[in-house]
Amino acid sequence: MLVEKSNKTLRRSLLWLSILLYLLLHELLMSLLGYQFFFLDFISRYITAIFIFVCLFYLNRKTIFNLDSKHPWPNDPIKRFAFQSLQQAGINNLQVQIVIVIITYFRYAILEENLFLSYKLQLYQFIIVAFVMELNILYDFGQYLINQWHSSRLQQETFEKEKAQFNLELLRNQINPHFLFNNLNTLSSLIYEDQDRAADFLRMLSKVYRNILEFRNRELISIEEELNFFENYSQLLTIRFEGMLFFEVNITEELKKESIIPLTFQMLIENAIKHNIISRSKNLHIKIFNKGNFIIIENNLQLKENLEFSSKLGLQMIQSRFESLSKEKVLIEETSEYFRVQVPVIFNS
Repeated sequence: MLVEKSNKTLRRSLLWLSILLYLLLHELLMSLLGYQFFFLDFISRYITAIFIFVCLFYLNRKTIFNLDSKHPWPNDPIKRFAFQSLQQAGINNLQVQIVIVIITYFRYAILEENLFLSYKLQLYQFIIVAFVMELNILYDFGQYLINQWHSSRLQQETFEKEKAQFNLELLRNQINPHFLFNNLNTLSSLIYEDQDRAADFLRMLSKVYRNILEFRNRELISIEEELNFFENYSQLLTIRFEGMLFFEVNITEELKKESIIPLTFQMLIENAIKHNIISRSKNLHIKIFNKGNFIIIENNLQLKENLEFSSKLGLQMIQSRFESLSKEKVLIEETSEYFRVQVPVIFNS
């Protein structure tokens, strides 16, 4: 209600400013052409100006409504500006001026005055009105640009907030007590069983954390870098779930040069491990492969009976981040047999 009232007040203000600007320009032109000022003529022009701009503002409201549906500003601002200029300053103005010409014709015909002079002044009037209306259109264009600027600032702030939340979620996942406990427990067992494997496991664990620290503040990394990180991370998991967890990776070479959000594979694999049974009798198979412009992370579905609490923030953050960087959306599919997440490849252009 308040917004509608504010818009009405703004329209009235623009109407009266347009009338005053028209009169100012008209009187200036008349003075330059050597015409003398007569008060009654000025009143006549004032009434004519009110008639012209009230009619134009009424016609232009319908014009703007039609243009908003057919040629909205965001689609093509320059094209919209051209169409609005042609319609408001040209066609609508011409329609109103024709009505004025008809009225003026009868007036001058009755008074038997110089009709040629009248038509000449009508032309000046058309040009001045077109100029004033063009200023109104420039005002609309300026408002659109300002709104776009505010919108882009808001989107940037939202993006930065989501990025911070995403990084926080990554950090939580990696410093998760369960994650540390499980890996340290695996390391502890290996020390007694096989010191060489324990040393290898510790080196891989340090590489994983080094990668996390390296990647967490980067917006994008190459798919090849993501796969290199995944290789270290998957080796940790393979040792931890020996003979129970299996990976199958098939990414084409040309796609490895393109980009992806860092640690995407790790977060989705953690999600699969968290929610599914992994045992000797029920192996978990995780596939990573590309199809078209998407990379697919898929696992066979064997959900735990007592699921751990999940805020689903990780999946939401991945979806939100990819939507802000790609035209494609993250696709999530779950059947009775598998759980699949398709993330779009971000092409370097």
